[in-house]
Amino acid sequence: MDIQQYKQMLEQPWGKIQYEITFAQLAHLENKKILDFGSGFGLVSQFLAQNNEVVAIEPQEEMLFAYSNHRYEKILGSLEQVKIFESESFDIVLCHNVLEYIDENCRVNYLSELKRVLKRDGKLSIIKHNQVGKIMQAVVFSNDVDQALDLLNGNEFKSVSFSQGTTYTIDELLEMSKMKLENYQAIRTFYSLQMNEVKTKDNWLEKMTEMELAVCDLYPYKDISFLQHVWLVKE
Repeated sequence: MDIQQYKQMLEQPWGKIQYEITFAQLAHLENKKILDFGSGFGLVSQFLAQNNEVVAIEPQEEMLFAYSNHRYEKILGSLEQVKIFESESFDIVLCHNVLEYIDENCRVNYLSELKRVLKRDGKLSIIKHNQVGKIMQAVVFSNDVDQALDLLNGNEFKSVSFSQGTTYTIDELLEMSKMKLENYQAIRTFYSLQMNEVKTKDNWLEKMTEMELAVCDLYPYKDISFLQHVWLVKE
């Protein structure tokens, strides 16, 4: 994993916009106790900590403590740290861009533990890679038909900054989690298909964020987006 390369990407307009969209989709959360599992550099945790009590768990020490000015509880580790918490401890649990990189046979265990620490009627926020959107980006943005065909055949994908991963569908997520689907939203419907040269132009970040948010709750856009933000409810 190239942490510095990933950090540099997040400082570019095409890295910032993903978080702008995510922040907008989480902005309604207030006065909640939130667990951010696999928090990375803590950008989402820091945003939510303005109006919520946040606990962040991250296995990469360099990422967890990258920013000393962040104000929320930080715990180094992975699933073993979740097990420390009592059942029904959190109103909201986040698991963003994590399950793709976990062995497929272990995903049920992770989801079961995250569900356990959720309160009744609590919500699990999952951001996942969408196979359709990844195939579109591979063909249009990357001009890599071989990669697109690999994705179409269900093969592993290679991440620029992370290890290899595999996608999963919303239906598979529902079966693994045994939770109720409340909603899902699009992230990166359009901007993953544009050349990076246009993304440094004046007002691109603002206008494209506006466009992405305009379609994030609409069909068919949320079925073709690169990422999908899935909201599950514990019944």
